[in-house]
Amino acid sequence: MSRSGMDKALYDIVAARQAREGFLADSSGFLDRYRLDPDERAAVGGIDLPALRDHGANPMLLWGIWTTFGDRSLSGYLAELQGGRTLSTRKDRKNG
Repeated sequence: MSRSGMDKALYDIVAARQAREGFLADSSGFLDRYRLDPDERAAVGGIDLPALRDHGANPMLLWGIWTTFGDRSLSGYLAELQGGRTLSTRKDRKNG
């Protein structure tokens, strides 16, 4: 569909606590608000950084997602982009 829908969803998750909490509580319901094709929806819903990158997500939003749900290290981020799959939206549900 449109990269703008994917970027908007990522931005909302990163920038707004209420949106992030809504995403964590019901990712499917949250993603219904955005124009996403099935692959984009799966990438955003699974916080799949390599897939998001491959779909053209804004690099600053990828970093924002990493600092929201990852260990906040550059080495961890780079490993995640290479398919490390260490990121989990369930690690810390109280991220600010």
